[in-house]
Amino acid sequence: MKKLKILGVLIVFLSLNSCVEQIEFELEKLERERLIVSGILTNLNEPQVVFLSETTSKARKPLLADEENRIFTLNDLPRPLQGARVTLVDASQGRPWVYQETEPGKYELSDYLGTGSNSELYLEIRVGDRVYRSRPQKIPEVIGSDELSFSFERTRLKDNPDAAQVLIKTAVTLPDQVGDYYLRWAVDEAYFWDLTFFPNPFNTPPPPCIVFGFPDPERITLINGDLLNKPGGKSTQIVAKRLVDQSFLSRHYFTVRQLSISKNTYEYWRRVRELVNNTGSVFDSPPASIQGNLYNVNNPDEVVLGYFEVARAKVSRIYTTFADVPFFLGKSCEYIPSKRLDQYLPTCLNCNAFPNSQMEYPEWWFDD
Repeated sequence: MKKLKILGVLIVFLSLNSCVEQIEFELEKLERERLIVSGILTNLNEPQVVFLSETTSKARKPLLADEENRIFTLNDLPRPLQGARVTLVDASQGRPWVYQETEPGKYELSDYLGTGSNSELYLEIRVGDRVYRSRPQKIPEVIGSDELSFSFERTRLKDNPDAAQVLIKTAVTLPDQVGDYYLRWAVDEAYFWDLTFFPNPFNTPPPPCIVFGFPDPERITLINGDLLNKPGGKSTQIVAKRLVDQSFLSRHYFTVRQLSISKNTYEYWRRVRELVNNTGSVFDSPPASIQGNLYNVNNPDEVVLGYFEVARAKVSRIYTTFADVPFFLGKSCEYIPSKRLDQYLPTCLNCNAFPNSQMEYPEWWFDD
């Protein structure tokens, strides 16, 4: 028996580092899949990541969803593209760096140490006999700096007139020049999650559980320096809003990346933001009507979704603690002697119940 489930939406994978933001768009189902590319290369000393996936198509085969009962599912979600050869190329020197596939569809470059300021870099992707490339880009030379702050407030959210949220803001010091720079902000979060501490003979607490995610994935914060006449001046921006929940019972970090990008990259994200604001529904990569910067070398008419960014980046972090929260927060994982084990939430028992978590502190966790 076959069970077909048609969702009728495109979900495109765009990511910073190892997390995935989600934006949905309706897209006509075509005869063959389309490649989706999401990646960014920066000057930071950290793994550089590219995500590859493919859209749905009329020819897509169903997945085996239930092996025991032989139930198949056909959905319209992009599927990770495995087995591609992904290479970063310095066009001026011809030097390549090869990415390694660390998870299905996730390709990482760990040994990139940067190039000269005049180097033009592009991404090359080989999938079978198809070859894709991004337009060559230079890492911009100028960037501003961030001074972060947070504030808690009540706000109306749909039918809730008294929702609690936190605002993450930056007082940006702009580059000391007039125009010819373009800035974008990306924000991710990491928080300590208190697993249930069950009594034991050795009084051993559960391991640390650090959960990662995006607090406000549909917010696209941009600055066009050509529209300002404030060299070295200040600009205040809201870079994220986040509803307050039990994740604020312990230390909750917000990592803010200011990205200095090219004019073409700025225009791409500006068009994405317009689409988001008009529809209220996004997932990191727009339909084909918003042109990215990748193309098929042998078939320029093929539409490739997504974007590969080359940016100068600067990282700032800020965190909140339970003492900062002016609202009541109940403890969802507190041990109760009369409570059966199966009555606890899975996330109270196992850190792996979160889709993106780890049981060790990031190396920067205690830096501040």
